[in-house]
Amino acid sequence: MGQKERIPQLDIFRAVAIFAVIAIHATSRTLAETLDTSMFHPFLFINKFSQFAVPSFVFLSGFVLFYNYIDRPLSGKTLGKFYSRRLIYIILPYVVFSLMYFILKMTAGHTWSMPLDEMARKLGKYLLTGTAYTHLYYIIIIIQFYILFPLMLWCLQKVRRLAAWAPIIGLLLQWGFVLLNKYMTNHGYWQLSKGSLAITYFSYFLLGAAIAVYYGPLKKWLILSREGWRSGKGPGWIVLWVLWAAAGIIHVELWFNNYTKKTVINSLWYEGFSNLHALLSCIVLLQLSFLLYGTGKLLLSRMLISIGACSFGIYLLHPALLFLYRKLPFHGGSLAYTAAIAGGWLVALLGSWLAVALIFRYVKPAWIVFGSGPQMPKKKAAL
Repeated sequence: MGQKERIPQLDIFRAVAIFAVIAIHATSRTLAETLDTSMFHPFLFINKFSQFAVPSFVFLSGFVLFYNYIDRPLSGKTLGKFYSRRLIYIILPYVVFSLMYFILKMTAGHTWSMPLDEMARKLGKYLLTGTAYTHLYYIIIIIQFYILFPLMLWCLQKVRRLAAWAPIIGLLLQWGFVLLNKYMTNHGYWQLSKGSLAITYFSYFLLGAAIAVYYGPLKKWLILSREGWRSGKGPGWIVLWVLWAAAGIIHVELWFNNYTKKTVINSLWYEGFSNLHALLSCIVLLQLSFLLYGTGKLLLSRMLISIGACSFGIYLLHPALLFLYRKLPFHGGSLAYTAAIAGGWLVALLGSWLAVALIFRYVKPAWIVFGSGPQMPKKKAAL
């Protein structure tokens, strides 16, 4: 089997997605602090429009996994290497940062007097559920997909044309669970935390799988270019981007009415427009990544590629920097408040990017903390 084409644009995809992750966290407090003020709507827009972030990373995980493995034999050796790499580069850093955030929470809450057995139980629960800090649930979701991946891969290898139906299958499974969970909860049977279950992200993961399998023929449509416009692809691109913007705006406005007008709307409307916007975002971000990449030699392109290559470490570290930043006293009116929130986003992004990049450059065992490090591009390298 020949090596697959390397896709450096995916690092730009990661960079844009991590921008959105940090935007969500940087504005998390603004919704309560600016309610009933003129600043509320803009901050709500940033926070809710950026909700595509985690689904986009789930989509990218599906894309990368199936792109890499769809043509490989599903052998014990392949699976052994697959899981050993995930253990080293994903789970180990997750455990390290869970411990770090556990210490941070215990220190901030002044709860070190807690009995050791209770402390151990709390830490164990945090590790199993991804709740040591608000962002770590994503690792638990990805681990679930890693467990399910060999079965999904086997199905698509046996029936390759099934990949065309994968996003539909993902939607049916995801929405079947959403509806079941909603109406069973309403009848008092159970209530599950949807956000930490992989099934609530199936449509994104399997969309990534489908695009990975058909990447060759789809690539020409994904790349925005003059030649593509002249060949008639332009109207399709316009429709995609207009639908993407409209779905995101409607999702924001539903939340705005909920907060300001106390309008009671069926939660499935929020779920539906969030899902639609996130699915469209996955494709829009792919197109944007190709557009921003250019030759890969521009300063902006190089910066985005570097941020994307460090994105896992940035994801793990940035909440700690944001936590420390919020300890600083800020005073002033709306302009100063906006500058403070923007400053938090910049500190969380640039501070964590600089730290991760420098540690990878000068500390050999950096993988223990931040996972797989940035790689120098090669002419013939696997994705």
